[in-house]
Amino acid sequence: MREIIERGTLRRTIILDEEYEMVILDKTNIDEIVDLQDKIVKNLNNPEVFVMDSREFILNSVLEKGKGLAIGVYADNKLIAFRTVSFPGKSEINMGREIDIPLEELDHVAHLESTVVDFGYRGNRLQAKMMKHTFKILSELGYYHILCTVSPFNYPSLKNVMDADLIIKALNKRGGPYEGKWRFLLARDLRNTDTREYTCNVEIENNNLEKQQELLKKGFEGFSLCRNRYVSDEFIIHYGIPYKDHVTNIFE
Repeated sequence: MREIIERGTLRRTIILDEEYEMVILDKTNIDEIVDLQDKIVKNLNNPEVFVMDSREFILNSVLEKGKGLAIGVYADNKLIAFRTVSFPGKSEINMGREIDIPLEELDHVAHLESTVVDFGYRGNRLQAKMMKHTFKILSELGYYHILCTVSPFNYPSLKNVMDADLIIKALNKRGGPYEGKWRFLLARDLRNTDTREYTCNVEIENNNLEKQQELLKKGFEGFSLCRNRYVSDEFIIHYGIPYKDHVTNIFE
């Protein structure tokens, strides 16, 4: 029996609404997850923006008990969206090592993996709805360092995670399944509820990767987005130094 965490109505067209259920997924849902992921990947305009998780990774690092979790959305008895999360523990793949999360806190790191929404159901804020429940579940399980990677050219996904208060901490080409693709590393500590304030604000075009790397190495963080033209892979990222941090000589 499905563990339902939310019910509601989706807008399909002006005259058509559809009921949905948001549920916790398990290994019995693996075929549906892989099929939906395959469908999305085959129709990508830019293959740079999404890296598909293997069936083995989803089974062993997401759906395996204690290794991760997955939330799915069903409409018309069909999986139309999902969000996957993994718990890397103190393993070498824990991205917390890249941003100096203390060793004793690595067991509290959760990696946001894939978020997939079927084309016909976009515009219903399903990513945001799933994120809200994901954070609630993670907090209850004792995970408070939330990390993820996003392509510098994927405005919708980047906006969704930054709207959920994740901050750009690093930018690099990543190995393994990413095959050298550029990815931001974003993070949020769920224990911190204060509004983050910044000084030395700088606006950078998202495709100016070298300049962003320079700023990040000097202690800047990417904290908001702005898109003046509706070109999906062209936008502005606002960077700044956290107000409480020391800023002397950052431009040397």
